[in-house]
This record gives sequence, C-alpha cells and structure tokens, in this order.
Amino acid sequence: MIGVGVTGALVVRWVTRRVTGDLPARDVRDAVSSYESVRTLGEALRAQNHEHDNRMHTAVSLIELGRTEEAVQILTETARQSQALVDQVTAARAGDPTVGALLLGKAAQAAERGVDWEADLDPRAPRTPLNPVDAVSLVGNLIDNALDAAAAGPEPRWVRLRLRPAADDGILLDVSDSGAGVPERLRERIYESGYSTKPTDTVGRGVGLTLVRAIVAAAGGSIELSSAPTTFRVHLPAREER
Repeated sequence: MIGVGVTGALVVRWVTRRVTGDLPARDVRDAVSSYESVRTLGEALRAQNHEHDNRMHTAVSLIELGRTEEAVQILTETARQSQALVDQVTAARAGDPTVGALLLGKAAQAAERGVDWEADLDPRAPRTPLNPVDAVSLVGNLIDNALDAAAAGPEPRWVRLRLRPAADDGILLDVSDSGAGVPERLRERIYESGYSTKPTDTVGRGVGLTLVRAIVAAAGGSIELSSAPTTFRVHLPAREER
C-alpha cells in the first residue's frame, strides 16, 4: 500500500509539472484567479449589455406602435434601476471599483435568469486586502454559485449580497441564496479541486470554490457555510496601510 501511495504521488507530481512546468503554487493560483476574474466579469458585462438591448428594443417597438407612454415608462424604470445600483456602489467610496462594476453586471445577470437580486453595501466597509483580480474572482465565484443554486430551486428565487465592516476593522461578505443548500456530508468536498454538483459540461466546473478558499486563506481570512438560508460568509482582515 505504501508503494502504491508513493507511485501515485509521483504520477500526480509528473502530470502537474507537465501542465504547470516549474511554476510555484502561488503563480499557478494567480493564473487561475486571473482567468476566473476575466470569465466572471465578462459574463456579468455580457448580461448587462443583453438586458439593456432587450429593454431598448422593447421601447422602440412600443414607440413604433404608437404606445409612447408605455415606452417612456420602460425607459424611466430602466434608468431608475441603473441609477439606484450606481448610487449604491459609488456610495462606498472606499470600496473596490472593479467589484462595483462586477456587481452592476451581476444584477443584470440575475434579472436575465429570473432571480431577484439584492446588494447591501455598507459605505463604511473598508477596501479589501485583495488585489482587484482576486477580489473579482472571490466575489464573482460566490455570486455565480448562488445564482446557479437559486435558478435551479423553487420560487421565489433570490440572491442576497451583504458587505459590511467587521469588528476587527476587516470586512465581512455574506452571499446568500434561496437554493436547496449543501448537504452536511458535502460541506468540505465542495472546496475540493475538480468536485462540483453542476453538470459535467459546465465551464469552470470544480474550480470556483477551490479558488475562493485559496484566495481567502492567502489573505489570512476565513470562510464559513451556514444553512437556512444557504450563506457563504467570508471574513477578510484589515488592509495593511503602506
């Protein structure tokens, strides 16, 4: 058994080196984080653009049909919702602008999937100790998982995000959803690389939560999962002043 274990470890090491070369683990994580950051931000911006196009096309069609008042109502409501989101993001002046842009896009993505979205950003929340790439990867993957869980569950479908200061001058991030939750026996496995409850053809399968935990650990923070509703809570320490 010892021989089999040693042989298996050597094979895994060989395969890993074939893929990553001589890159240290930190560089590999950074590369994955960069990819995930671009992916989740790209999906959010695509959804935002798609929602905007749909509403504009609807308004134009109503105008062509002579139903000007209804067209004005749609455009007014669109402008109101967008401005409310912008005001909420920009109110947290100490926050990360990249994460703010991500949240604006994720709101559109939630609407596209029929999921009610709510973001509560405390303007007193400090900047995270993360660089923009890791911040987008962390928040984006947690929201993506929540949207997937909510969209697959019964109505009402919703996702809630809350960002606020922690007692130690750090930051607390809660991402909750209306999904079915994670069985107790799987609460550790969901962080394993390659493990996922999503379909096998899902892009990024088995990467998101593994990366989230690695980013949180590297920053000296912690992540907890609770039920009723399903909530991932991330605590990040205070940002070091330079």
